[in-house]
Amino acid sequence: MAVGLPGRYDDIAGRVPRSLGDLRGPSAGEVALPLHLCWSGMRVYDVGDPAIRLGMYQVVIAEGMLADVEAHLDARLLMEVWPRLRRLIHSAARAEWESRFPALAEHARAHAAEVAAELRRAREAVRARAEEAR
Repeated sequence: MAVGLPGRYDDIAGRVPRSLGDLRGPSAGEVALPLHLCWSGMRVYDVGDPAIRLGMYQVVIAEGMLADVEAHLDARLLMEVWPRLRRLIHSAARAEWESRFPALAEHARAHAAEVAAELRRAREAVRARAEEAR
C-alpha cells in the first residue's frame, strides 16, 4: 500500500507557540527573513507598515517552524493584523492559532465589519480600474 506525503499543515500545532508571550520578534524597523522562509521575491520587510507586515506575517506562519514564528512575530503586532491575516492563511493554521489564542478570534470578530468594508472598497476600486481599461 502506497503512503502519501504528509500534508503541509499536518504539523501546524507544533508550529504555534504555547503563549503569545513567546513571540519575541521586532516591533519596529526592517526585518530580513532567512532564505528558508523567503526563497524568492521580497525578503526585507518593514514591520512598521501594516500592509508590509501583513505579508511578512503570512509568510512566517505559512512557511516557518516554531523557532521562526517566535523569532519574527510580535504579539501586539500580530493582534493588530490578525483580522486581515486570518483571511490569508490556511484554514488549518487559522483554526490552530484561534483555538490556542481565543483573543485573536475575539479581536477578529470585533473588527469584522471594518475588514468587510475594506474588502468592498478594494473590490470597487478593482472594478473601476477594469472599467477604465475598457
